[in-house]
Amino acid sequence: MNSSCPICKREVPEGCWEKHHLIPKSKKGKETLLVCISCGDAIHKLIPLKELEKEYNTLEKILSNDKIQNWVKWVSKKPNDFSICMRAKKSR
Repeated sequence: MNSSCPICKREVPEGCWEKHHLIPKSKKGKETLLVCISCGDAIHKLIPLKELEKEYNTLEKILSNDKIQNWVKWVSKKPNDFSICMRAKKSR
């Protein structure tokens, strides 16, 4: 069953999801959000952990980040299967 990623809105095949901790796991965060692997990687490349913990700890706040908005604009022009599962699924 495919569903869409709450960040990029692309359809995501089964097995290409990861749990993104809204407050980093290293900071004892428990609440997670299922996102595609590509968006999970983008979040961690574009927003430092300290900012994720203090400023971007909800879906709405993540989506308000300028770098994430630029990522979404860029990736939304790609085919649905573009880079979603480029790396092997790893548990985080």
